Amino acid sequence: MFYFFKRGTDTVQCEVRSATHGPGYEIVITEANGLERLEHYTTSDQVHKRWIELHKSFEHEGWWGPATQDGRG
Repeated sequence: MFYFFKRGTDTVQCEVRSATHGPGYEIVITEANGLERLEHYTTSDQVHKRWIELHKSFEHEGWWGPATQDGRG
């Protein structure tokens, strides 16, 4: 699932997905400047907790969102 946060003309994209290599889950964060960060978690509880932290952090920094896109199109 893709999530987008906007602030002015900038956009941050977050993708929450199953790990691409091995078990677990990943959050891929693409910053407005194009820099990409990858975070790996072993359980769905861990990735969900981190997603909540990120969401609150973005809101605190003045980002609007998230808008979603499921990536299947």
